[in-house]
Amino acid sequence: MSEMEITPEVFTADYAGEPGQRTFFMQSRGEWGTLTYLVEKQQVLALGERLRDVLILVDEADPVSNAMPARDPALALSAPIEPEWRVGTLGLSYEEDADRIVVLMEPVEDPETQVTEEDPPPPSESSVRFLLRRDQVRSFILHALAIVGEGRATCPLCGLAMDPAGHQCPASNGHHMTV
Repeated sequence: MSEMEITPEVFTADYAGEPGQRTFFMQSRGEWGTLTYLVEKQQVLALGERLRDVLILVDEADPVSNAMPARDPALALSAPIEPEWRVGTLGLSYEEDADRIVVLMEPVEDPETQVTEEDPPPPSESSVRFLLRRDQVRSFILHALAIVGEGRATCPLCGLAMDPAGHQCPASNGHHMTV
């Protein structure tokens, strides 16, 4: 699989849709344009948490350790939101010489479309390495953790997400309770 390397001006995650029906995306923007990738909510959460760990490992005094997550309007998705592919694997590393945090994204493997070495994947199917500055990573972390938390409220009895139309709580044996 070939690999693209990008140093974006903006690196973000956000969603489209209403709570319970949200679709999550990661997006990078730069002078070369906009690249958007389809991701799962849990991937955004895990990436935000692991990036926070990396920043603190690199510098124990990094302000991200005490910062509260908050949505950043500058990190909202830019139109058009047309994903290149669905992200399967995420990876992280730190390049000490360049002081860059690297986020690696690889597409979901589709067993029905396996390619041979004679038949390389098109560029849009390549893995992507994003080289990010610490300030970009810090902004991404706070924004990503905030947007993941904007979903449906959690039932205090059973821990499941509550729909705005009502919640059949298993802890109350399926009876509707005002929670």
